[in-house]
Amino acid sequence: MQANELLSKTVQPLNPRDSLGRALEMMDELHLPVLPVVAKGRLAGLLKEDAALNSNDPAASVEQVMDRVELPYVRGKQHLYDVLKLMAERDLPMVPVLDMNGRYLGVVNGAETGAAMAGLVNACVPGSVVVLGMARNEYSLQQIARIVEEEGARILSMYCADLPESTGMEVTLKINREDISGILQAFERFQYTVHTTFQPSRMEDDMRSRYDALMRIMKI
Repeated sequence: MQANELLSKTVQPLNPRDSLGRALEMMDELHLPVLPVVAKGRLAGLLKEDAALNSNDPAASVEQVMDRVELPYVRGKQHLYDVLKLMAERDLPMVPVLDMNGRYLGVVNGAETGAAMAGLVNACVPGSVVVLGMARNEYSLQQIARIVEEEGARILSMYCADLPESTGMEVTLKINREDISGILQAFERFQYTVHTTFQPSRMEDDMRSRYDALMRIMKI
């Protein structure tokens, strides 16, 4: 998924000649603490809410207080992961997007990235989540996938994370089955450590048993 497929339909850029008062109104409407500033179709700067609020003159223009150097941006053909990386590194709620010639295309904000990421990891598809623990030198995607597929299931998404100050790692799997008891047993046979599971059916059963227990207590 590329950045130019995720452009916001609601976030409009500021003009350098806009007043700070107008800029603050737009930020309030959009619930964004920073907005891009565009002149002649090119990214000219970024205006941060703090800079606008710290000005003593709300009639002052945007170009008087906007950031002009080291402006963050991604190209339209860059992947969603690049957008997320820049957002995290610069603590940004949105990222400007430029074409290969430096022309401003729009912005990708948190709402678009969140929805895209949910689709990328199949968050809305029914299934279960398993978190496995293992040493880094024992990791084998081929073996993990084979174990799941031999139980008649599929891995919808996965990601890996190294454990800090350790030689271990965690592998999180989204599997397209709610009943994964056979898969969990298979992982144990292959000596994988199952750290956590999230199974909708088990969660519903647990909530139902808690509710029934509460009703029994209330009747006493």
